[in-house]
Amino acid sequence: MATPVKSIEREFLLATAMREKSRIVMSAGGGDWTVRILAVDRTKVTFAHEIPLQLLGKGSAYDFRYDVRGQTVAFKTSITEPGERRFTAAMPEQVFKNLSRRFLRMPPPGDLAASFAFAGERFDLDFPPSAVFNPDKEPEASPDFDPADLRGLMAEFERKALAIASDRGIVMFKDRKPQSPEERLAAATGRCFYLPTAISGLPKSDPFAERTILTRDDFLQFYVDSGVEPEFAEAEVAKLERSKRSSSVLSELIVPILFQDYAIGYASVVNKQAGRPPFDLGAIETFQAFARVFSWSLKLHGYFKDAPRLDDDFRLQVVDVSAGGLLFACGEPRLIQALKEGSSVTVRLNARRRAVDASGTIRRHYAGSKEGYFGIEFHAMAPEDFRFLFEYLYGRPFGDDDSDSVEGARIVAP
Repeated sequence: MATPVKSIEREFLLATAMREKSRIVMSAGGGDWTVRILAVDRTKVTFAHEIPLQLLGKGSAYDFRYDVRGQTVAFKTSITEPGERRFTAAMPEQVFKNLSRRFLRMPPPGDLAASFAFAGERFDLDFPPSAVFNPDKEPEASPDFDPADLRGLMAEFERKALAIASDRGIVMFKDRKPQSPEERLAAATGRCFYLPTAISGLPKSDPFAERTILTRDDFLQFYVDSGVEPEFAEAEVAKLERSKRSSSVLSELIVPILFQDYAIGYASVVNKQAGRPPFDLGAIETFQAFARVFSWSLKLHGYFKDAPRLDDDFRLQVVDVSAGGLLFACGEPRLIQALKEGSSVTVRLNARRRAVDASGTIRRHYAGSKEGYFGIEFHAMAPEDFRFLFEYLYGRPFGDDDSDSVEGARIVAP
């Protein structure tokens, strides 16, 4: 039997399908076709497809279904903008999930209590929150940037910036907050503001496999979210592009400096000198590497040493659980802001007979303004705890045939 989900879980399920590039089956023209979600926002879903265009009718409704977390998700919605390689559909009013699950994912047993704590040091900082989580760990070694030598690190930034640009700088958000649209979007999303040439304007697409740069659509949505009527958002974007040209900007790059779940500042590289080549994608990679090392170097040199820590234990509202992980809901704004995909956590599961401890990582993540859904994948648990948890959930001992069937289970002795 299928059941409708709430709006926050609807967007979580669609966003999960987008991030995991799930194969979605769409029924059109009497047959089934494979599509994939490219983007999800409040009003629409954008799909990639290879369906003959004549089968896609503007305003026509189609059925979609896919599998996620061991269950089938289905919805019906109408196409608003058909296209050759992508089409846009309205956000479905209802999404259904099939409750007849495999044994892997279970409703939480009645006596199960769960809590988690952040792994390692987590800081409560007075910096703008960012949607991207930057793990508090040493970045990969770089031949160009040495985090132990802060002065040398800054000198290397200057050298590389001035090799391609006329202006450069580091802006920190300690004494001021993001102000311009490009600053605010870069801080909030963790993506780079990239203007390869002022004449060509903002990029229309992101060439990186992982979302890295801000596109024209990001700015259109920013202005709409700021209260600008949709029909006037394009004029605001054009105004931003004109302002760059009128200030003699030829190329510009803003790379946010991220620490944990905060944007603590950004590196700015701007060229106003005619005759220099436009910034290429290699410049983005270079200064992203600098930003990661710079963030770590600040920690090494005590920049955050006086900041308060987040070290509380938080109770979990478990939605479902398996021997390899769990999904929980959260309604606390502080946690919704702090929990990011990639965050490391420690989890305690308390049953009547035993407490089980595990370390894990936030793998699935959808956060709204008032409620969020987060999936934790366990990756370290004592073998005897794992065997108990498996039997507790499924009512039978763990056997050899189960070793490849437990979703997400990568259990090793600590």
